[in-house]
Amino acid sequence: MTKAIDPAMLKTAERQAPEIDPARVQIQSAGQVWREYFVRAPAGFVADDLKTPSAWRKVQVGSRSGLKKFDHVFVVAFDESWVAEAIVASADTKGVVLAKPRVTSLPERFDQLFQDENYRVVFNGAGYIVERKSDGHPMTQPTANADLAARLLAQLYPTRAA
Repeated sequence: MTKAIDPAMLKTAERQAPEIDPARVQIQSAGQVWREYFVRAPAGFVADDLKTPSAWRKVQVGSRSGLKKFDHVFVVAFDESWVAEAIVASADTKGVVLAKPRVTSLPERFDQLFQDENYRVVFNGAGYIVERKSDGHPMTQPTANADLAARLLAQLYPTRAA
């Protein structure tokens, strides 16, 4: 005897796209007709989530970065593995519909980030931080480049007294 699958159960099992944080939306330029925005996607956000209008809900509600029709959007993945360029087809308080996002895959890092037996330098979406290997705890604030984070990693160890 086979059991029938309830369509309502399938709908709840679908993956929900992470919502974009309005703090990660920056205006690149504002022209006479449209504006250009740089958006850093949250962790877990995949390129296919660009098709989900509700992912933009937080940006549209209570944010001065609310998108409007014909605005240009440049989206960067959290791990910088891909970027997407799109034009806003429609926007309201419920979300944003993008017209044919053009997704470009970026190659993996050629050089590896510095690490030692206790700590590693990682990119966290906002900058480079030092992370403790044992539990993944961030040990520093985000920095602009990996070399500065590596310098901060060295400062986590005590120095010898003279």
